[in-house]
Amino acid sequence: MDLHDYIDVIRQRWRFVVACVLLGLAGAVAATILTPRTYTATAQLFVATRDPDSAAAYQGGLFTQERVKSYTRIVTNPTVLAGVITALDLRTTPEELAKKISAQAPLDTTLVDIRVGDGSPTLAQDIADETAKQFTKYITAVEGAPTGAPPLVKASVVGGSEPPTSPTSPRPALNIAIGVLAGLVVGVGGAVVRNSLDTALRSGRDIRTHLGLGTVGALPPPDPGRPDPWPSSGPAPRTEALNQFRTQLRFGAGGSLPGSLLIASALPQEGRTSTAIDLATGVARTGRNVIILEADLRRPRLAEQLGLPDGPGLVGVLSGECALYDALRDWGDARIRVLPSGSVPGDPNTLLSSSEMKALVRSLESDGGLLVVDSPPLLPYADAVALASVTEGALLVVRSGRTRRDDASHALDTLAAAHARVLGAVLTAVPAARGPRPDPDQPRRGRRHERSSPAGRAMAPGAAAHRDQAG
Repeated sequence: MDLHDYIDVIRQRWRFVVACVLLGLAGAVAATILTPRTYTATAQLFVATRDPDSAAAYQGGLFTQERVKSYTRIVTNPTVLAGVITALDLRTTPEELAKKISAQAPLDTTLVDIRVGDGSPTLAQDIADETAKQFTKYITAVEGAPTGAPPLVKASVVGGSEPPTSPTSPRPALNIAIGVLAGLVVGVGGAVVRNSLDTALRSGRDIRTHLGLGTVGALPPPDPGRPDPWPSSGPAPRTEALNQFRTQLRFGAGGSLPGSLLIASALPQEGRTSTAIDLATGVARTGRNVIILEADLRRPRLAEQLGLPDGPGLVGVLSGECALYDALRDWGDARIRVLPSGSVPGDPNTLLSSSEMKALVRSLESDGGLLVVDSPPLLPYADAVALASVTEGALLVVRSGRTRRDDASHALDTLAAAHARVLGAVLTAVPAARGPRPDPDQPRRGRRHERSSPAGRAMAPGAAAHRDQAG
């Protein structure tokens, strides 16, 4: 992934990133509030040799520097701490008191810094001062000569006695900075992991990257009820998206639309019927006659969605129960006619694969307008494959955030097996406020879509060869 990919992931999953940052901030605030305040008091010892010979001062200094390194390890000796507990009348044990005390020797010095942490600044300073006093006595006892001579080194208290005025823990600014940074790291990392595990197609870029297919339209969800086809006073984002869909499809197909278009999808409920209606109403606005053919004989919904009365429909025409033009219904614009599916047959695939179906498509194409075929989903049924072999072009409908890469890829393989001329993909259910624009890098259409493998795709010759093969 490059920088642009990370930016896209963060843009798509910004809510998750913000939630992680807020959780990190809340955790930092909670930790700051719940952490007891600790004050750190200090006391300082100066250690020197007792050698009166100035010629040996340098050697004595080196000796003392080495000595104080050992002193830092024995500051918390039980003997020292027992004296502190007795002197201050503390209700604790040497082991518990040792957890509050630490010591260090600054580099190249003969100093010993004693630090004591406690919830009371006064008590912390008292413990630090008393520890320094008891430790000087302990050094004198340890370093004393066997003959009673004075010890080689002398420790003196040179710092301390002033209680701290501000706590050293917690540190709100540092805690908040760490919490925000941790939340940001977790949020961005989690977003990248979720994006790598999420195989749903969400944008035209996803479709182009994973399917090798251009996007001719990005459509927001249809208006509830759809009272009229392509309302002139509808929401501007949706109206503009539909205009772009129609224009991009026309220019992507080489400047003119084919005589018939199959609206296909991998699985149900991905927006095929709505896309068919959108395409038909958009083309009708340009003055071209349009026929919507409902070829989904498994779960027909078009007549109900458009408010058309029951009738023989496609099944009646193919079975010879009624004439074609008696079954066609006018809807909305006078240029739009609809051929609903009619009653559900026992064997839809046989009916759609028949020579009568091929002849019906040719007859509707000869009307001089555009035939929009609403098909069943590609993966559960073989019906759409038969339709793809007799229509001049096909559009693959991809529902944003729902259609999976593998399903869409399998659907394209199915269309390629039928030598379908795939003009592009239509992304549906895109939020109107941030819907992606049609793919500007979409390759020139008008070629048959073939796939040598799931990873690679090639285009075969166009509509004329297709019609010769289908007919």
